[in-house]
Amino acid sequence: MLLLPTKKIKLNFYMKKFFYQINNFIINYLWIFGILFLLISCKEKHAPPKLVFDKDTPGGEVIASFEDETPQVVYFYKIDEKGRQTSEKVGVAEYYPNQQERAGGGLKNGKREGQWYAFFPDGSVQTEAFYINGKEHGAYNVYRENGNPIFKGHYDNGICDGTWYWYDETGKQIRKVKADKNTIACEYCTKCIKLRKS
Repeated sequence: MLLLPTKKIKLNFYMKKFFYQINNFIINYLWIFGILFLLISCKEKHAPPKLVFDKDTPGGEVIASFEDETPQVVYFYKIDEKGRQTSEKVGVAEYYPNQQERAGGGLKNGKREGQWYAFFPDGSVQTEAFYINGKEHGAYNVYRENGNPIFKGHYDNGICDGTWYWYDETGKQIRKVKADKNTIACEYCTKCIKLRKS
């Protein structure tokens, strides 16, 4: 009869040890998973965008070159259903001397249309914006060379609207401005320029 309590004590000891090990394994797994998730999500956040037009896009025509004859400005023309290039410009790409794209995006009737990007010479994004009929429309984000934002905002048909956020060099938010008809938010649209002059 004395053996029975001893077995219970040993069994309780091993069960506690087993559950302790499982608990540690789960906690360690969650930490590793969390760190990996943050690394992956940060990497995706700063991954270079897929360009709308690049050197492999059909219909490209170099209209300006550097002294070494590498492209400086390339216009892209619409390709018709028979595979022929038309005279309708649908995009433009500008390049640095190192052939990294400097800026580019779509065109419609000679005006900016759709997604546009500007880049630093190292290929990191400097500006990302969307245009309709030559006017900013939607999210508008500008970054520093280190990848931290300078400001983020929103345009509606070329006029700033919504909330604009300004950041310091470390990426910490330092200013928040709600755009309305009497507030200078973006400092660049016609509304803000008129307000600044008044």
